[in-house]
Amino acid sequence: MGDDGHTASLFPHTDALDVRDRLITVGNNGGDPRITFTVPLINQGRKIVFLVAGENKQTALSQVFSADADPHTYPSKFIQPANPHWLLDIAAGQGIPTTSQ
Repeated sequence: MGDDGHTASLFPHTDALDVRDRLITVGNNGGDPRITFTVPLINQGRKIVFLVAGENKQTALSQVFSADADPHTYPSKFIQPANPHWLLDIAAGQGIPTTSQ
């Protein structure tokens, strides 16, 4: 996950976030086109793993985990598979509540 909350090449406030009729689309990062899986395709994955490292990810990560954040602002929030796995380093996870399973 990027420090802006993006995942794959699904960047905040881009048209690719709302594509539901294709498996792959063109994302956009600062005017540069990038091929990406769509939200529905990613959500169909059998194993979804997020890797989040660095203190600069704390704000976005807390928003992705919050109940009321806008997924168009934090695209990783659109990714809602049945059993996601989050791998966080200590710096990224600072202040994020944990649960034991």
